[in-house]
Amino acid sequence: MDEKEKQTPSLLEPESIGGDIADSGFAFQTNLILCKIPYWLSFEGFSAVIREATGDIEAKFYVPGEGEGIEAVEAKNHSLTPAKFWAEIERFKKMDEGSPGTFRHFTLCCSGISEEIKTVVNALRRLRDSQPFYESSSGVMQHSMEAYKERVRKLGKSDEIADFLYQKVLIESDWYLHSDEKTKGLFQSQLIEHHPMYEDLSVKELNNVYIALHNLVRTHKARPITRLQIEQTIQSAISERNRLTSHPIILFTEIEPSKRERKELHFKWTPFFGGAEREYPSSKEWNEGLMRDLQETRDWIIKNRSTRHILLKDNRRISSAIAIGSVFSAVSGFVVEIDYRGERWATNDHPTAETPLYPLSTEFQKGDDNHLVVTVGIMKDHVMSEVNEYLRQANLSQLSMLHLTSREPILSPKHANVAVEAIKKEIKNTLGVCRTKCIHLFYAGPSHLALFLGHRWNALAPVQCYEWTHTGMYTPTCLI
Repeated sequence: MDEKEKQTPSLLEPESIGGDIADSGFAFQTNLILCKIPYWLSFEGFSAVIREATGDIEAKFYVPGEGEGIEAVEAKNHSLTPAKFWAEIERFKKMDEGSPGTFRHFTLCCSGISEEIKTVVNALRRLRDSQPFYESSSGVMQHSMEAYKERVRKLGKSDEIADFLYQKVLIESDWYLHSDEKTKGLFQSQLIEHHPMYEDLSVKELNNVYIALHNLVRTHKARPITRLQIEQTIQSAISERNRLTSHPIILFTEIEPSKRERKELHFKWTPFFGGAEREYPSSKEWNEGLMRDLQETRDWIIKNRSTRHILLKDNRRISSAIAIGSVFSAVSGFVVEIDYRGERWATNDHPTAETPLYPLSTEFQKGDDNHLVVTVGIMKDHVMSEVNEYLRQANLSQLSMLHLTSREPILSPKHANVAVEAIKKEIKNTLGVCRTKCIHLFYAGPSHLALFLGHRWNALAPVQCYEWTHTGMYTPTCLI
């Protein structure tokens, strides 16, 4: 193989510029992109699509902790023979090897496949559909995988090709987009399926959206179309009285490993939950892992999304809640919501004159001014004694200490914001007495209040967070 053959993928190789030479198939590409846009938009991490770059179509997605990856799509407006099918798979494999880490997966879209290839595709489907149920080490999966590979071998292909096909290639062989009416109908059904808020739009409004997006895609050959452009095009095509407000961006914080692909911005934070044993990573791993994930995600949202409204889902430890609030902070223009007991609690639900005050008991012990220990106990009377025991064992009892406690529950998001202001006021007053370079925060209370506290943790000293592990013992986590 000479050097020219090895340089793939490239924007200038024949396979990439084929569309510039022969314009056939462009209508199918355009129609396919239109019908996939609603599905792509349902992924919070979708950021852009381009056609006729290194392949027919490429869509870009962001995943926290991994960065941006590309789905490469080949669009074929005909049924594929075995030779053409395997040629496309070989092309995908060369692209993946030529640019490692660039492509999250590959998708082959066509109007049909030969009966010979269907045996492999059907085996792939059964394996993937059952994968979440069975352990990969189970006899069922191992035997099924071997049977799948045997089907590939019978067609003259290697185990290496079988593995690549299984791990990185999706086959969609039912794209029959040979008329504008067919495409428009499928686009509209996809839009409503993945975004039910559009189901009340009139037929005229839906047609306007289709026409506007069709023009956008048709006029952007070999140029990226961003998510922002797509969303703005949809909004502009809808009459002003029917325009919809943007939905919050969903962040999912994982506490147990999952094989499921999620549409939310998915933080794979199982280690930072600690499990039942509360065994946590080092502080360095918190800062270089969890904090970095959050900061990179914040920067991606600011650049690629039209809203700074966040909705948190699933569970997380106190340190993670504080960190999320601090990165997606009020001063950065973010609003964060959580589901709490069937209600949405939003950080911008500000107190009114009717919101009750939040009483705090305070106790301050002057010590070493460079570091201030702050304990916050909300309906948790034991936190002060446990922290004192931890500091004694760590030979840190000489530090200045501020103990804040309350036996009152947090009644509402408005009340949470009142409590946050009360906590911050006491800390600020103490910082006026101590020339503190770092706050050591030991928090025992509801996770939603920890989130609200982090969200408004500005104009204060840097804070080292801690997680409780067992009686009288804590471990340092993230620095915010």
